[in-house]
Amino acid sequence: MKMMIEKSVASSYHINGGDEIIEDEVATTYHITLSEGDSVEEEDAEIAPPELEEGVKATVDELKEINLGDVENPRPIYISALLTDEEEKAYVELLHEFKDVFAWSYKEMPGLDPKVAVHQLSISKGARPVKQAQRRFRPELVPLIEVEVNKLIEVGFIREVKYPTWISSIVPVRKKNGQIRVCVDFRDLNSACPKDDFSLPIAELMIDATTGHEALSFMDGSSGYNQIRMAPKDEELTAFRTPKGIYCYKVMPFGLKNAGATYQRAMQKIFDDMLHKNVECYVDDLVVKSKMRQDHLQDLRKIFERLRRYQLKMNPLKCAFGVTSGKFLGFIVRHRGIEIEQAKIDAILKMPEPRNIHELKSLQGKLAYLRRFISNLAGRCQPFSRIMKKGVPFEWDEACRNAFRSIKSYLMKPPVLVAPVPGRPLILYIAAQECSVGALLAQENEEEKESALYYLSRRMTPNELRYSPIEKICLALIFAIQKLKHYFQAHTVRLVSKANPLKYVMSKPVLSDRLARWYLQLQQFEIVYVPQKAVKGQVLADFLADHPIPQNGSCLMISLMKMSLSLKLPLLGRCTLMELHIRKEPVLESYSSRPMVKCCHIPSP
Repeated sequence: MKMMIEKSVASSYHINGGDEIIEDEVATTYHITLSEGDSVEEEDAEIAPPELEEGVKATVDELKEINLGDVENPRPIYISALLTDEEEKAYVELLHEFKDVFAWSYKEMPGLDPKVAVHQLSISKGARPVKQAQRRFRPELVPLIEVEVNKLIEVGFIREVKYPTWISSIVPVRKKNGQIRVCVDFRDLNSACPKDDFSLPIAELMIDATTGHEALSFMDGSSGYNQIRMAPKDEELTAFRTPKGIYCYKVMPFGLKNAGATYQRAMQKIFDDMLHKNVECYVDDLVVKSKMRQDHLQDLRKIFERLRRYQLKMNPLKCAFGVTSGKFLGFIVRHRGIEIEQAKIDAILKMPEPRNIHELKSLQGKLAYLRRFISNLAGRCQPFSRIMKKGVPFEWDEACRNAFRSIKSYLMKPPVLVAPVPGRPLILYIAAQECSVGALLAQENEEEKESALYYLSRRMTPNELRYSPIEKICLALIFAIQKLKHYFQAHTVRLVSKANPLKYVMSKPVLSDRLARWYLQLQQFEIVYVPQKAVKGQVLADFLADHPIPQNGSCLMISLMKMSLSLKLPLLGRCTLMELHIRKEPVLESYSSRPMVKCCHIPSP
């Protein structure tokens, strides 16, 4: 059997030795996709991917462990090692006062009041119940699976069930320490449930909102999903088969469809008046933030009081208080801006050259995660597109090697991005290359220095490659609007370009359906065109360097005084007199004081 873990699986991974809570890095959940062969064989435990292994704490500051218990009953928790003695004393006193908002064991987790949230499945009418076939496991795995099931029974997460209509199977996953984690394959049950349309927050905006603060505290819900109960009528629908018997969940398990939406809805109710002020919450990841360091203890007190009121427990082993930086939603946030986690950079820098399509897709997946930080990513990856096409043999040529080296060189010194300041206009630079379009979103700070907020780029489709130069620039603008709509809605945007795509679209919206669609998208935003007369900063200079104007046979810069050129053409192998037909191209000429060659006539040899 092959297994691919994406997002969401029900699991016992957060229980160790009965009811002790262990660290886990991943706050989100996982889906399991299974593919079975024709023959039935005894299954071994799958190897747990890095995402499911217990990870390090989210903070990048050095931490100091303090004990809120005693020698016989230790209750460790972590604060910044950079605090002064006076600050440390104040933090310890506050944590002692509110140590009941943390859970070192499941006995300290009463669960959320059902009035706040319960998880309902709402199975679609007409859905046929599915009973997944029993799977065979290697004899040595059976006692390990039973141990994990007993832990779930002991803490009250599951109960035995008889005559269920739906039955899911389990998938044992072996951790690095040799223990077994029991995951439940809910794919059939999930496919029968409609999607909950409650929207999760936009991660980019939450990351932006966390920067620019002198003090931060990172918290993680203690087995957050399991603090929400299943609706009683839906408990038996979560039934799963084990060597020990058939059980169902009394609490919301990892892996159920819409579990994230249910948890986020609960957080919205609990922190409704505090969100985006002194706390950010993405499912079970919480960040308490304070603009001024001296205000942080008071902000923490307000959050702790709210947690106590609703009996929502935090995992003390995943918390860090009073730090200046930390990892949030996959990126490092600190006062000065947003950075790429070094481990993600190292994963690419240490990669050897791809030897097949699978390894190339792995590289592109890692790059896609960092696309916000990489100028002209689509252009840099252009050599890869040819060998990614179906039916094309994999040939890692010199162009691919150069592109791979270019990407690694760029990531040696990745940019630090900033978050937008409310009330100030944004600056948008756009560019269209031969096969890709790109944009840079920036903003001026108090010193009138431009800082980068967001890089984006993509390859053009075959139809888009036939656009005129001005339409390609318009395409770059529309692409930026579609991807960064949440920024455009909150700010005035200054569009900096040597050609004005706004004028082109606004003056000719009825010429084609495409222009009409672009016109409708543009009119809802406040975008002001500003001609670029000079490069005014390193951010813009780097952007223009990453988006060079194409220099090829169809676009040559020449002097108006010369009506012919003598060029060495590789294909002809000799010097040939080319007749040049000069035609005005204002869009291309806006990049240079010299005219452009529209077409060339090459006499037959």
